[in-house]
Amino acid sequence: MERGTLKTMQLQMLVAIAEHGTLMAAAEALSVSQPAVTKSIKELEARLGVQLLERSGAGVRLTRYGETLLRRARAVVAEIARAEREIEEMKSGAGRTLSIGVSLLASSIAMPDALRAFRRRLPDVRLNVYECLPTQIIDGLRDGSFDLCVAFVADSDVTAEYRVVPISESAQVIAVRRDDPLARETQLARLTDARWLYNHTRDSLPAFWRELCGSRTLSLPSHFNVCTSQRLYTQLAQDPGTISVWPEFLLDEQIRLGHMQRLETDACASRLTLGLMYRKDLVLSASMQYFVDCIQRVPDGSV
Repeated sequence: MERGTLKTMQLQMLVAIAEHGTLMAAAEALSVSQPAVTKSIKELEARLGVQLLERSGAGVRLTRYGETLLRRARAVVAEIARAEREIEEMKSGAGRTLSIGVSLLASSIAMPDALRAFRRRLPDVRLNVYECLPTQIIDGLRDGSFDLCVAFVADSDVTAEYRVVPISESAQVIAVRRDDPLARETQLARLTDARWLYNHTRDSLPAFWRELCGSRTLSLPSHFNVCTSQRLYTQLAQDPGTISVWPEFLLDEQIRLGHMQRLETDACASRLTLGLMYRKDLVLSASMQYFVDCIQRVPDGSV
């Protein structure tokens, strides 16, 4: 016979029995009848195929199977109690905190206007905003340090465990220092021996290079350096003989300043998505949902 799944109330009863020592005391603590407790425990034992309780003159005690289940049951019951407290806080408006991770590239795009709109609407919510490296964004989402994150996501990034709400898109383009001799080269195949500079994660480099190459098979350049500091990146990109990768909106600014020029080659297009990210198993609170609305309303994803 199929065992099915354990029910939360049955686990709560097991914890109550362990804490109070008798079925009657557990029933009183849970505001249910003793027969209801007895029936639930028997159903639980039948489902698991083991005996969980042993009667004694002083009441009941857990068998070794019961002790094993109790350790897990306490964790489940504690999480439910925590969720109930969080829901009460949300309903009362007290103690609400929203923690947001922002990638270095995305910190000045969309965020200022979205945060201002959020604070006007929900001034009592405490905001924690952290500027992070791309790897810190993923780690923070995974361990729960961040409720939401705003970051540039490349097509080559692995985001299967996260929900990504697109805000805007930008092309990734390659460039060199203004008047650099490399600017005359139009064949990507002839640039593989040059020094390259990349502003995303090293893990995403192979996939990014395949995107540039399209249907061709070209070896990944051996001189591919990674820099995620925007200020340092701007300086390093101006070194002679360096090919740098840019989101188009940032390169446009450097071109206006006379520092860089776009490299026109036969490379295929690659795109970045400015996205709001959160775990797929996350149930959005009212404040989280409102922040999502705020950042989606920013025109063109920029300030």
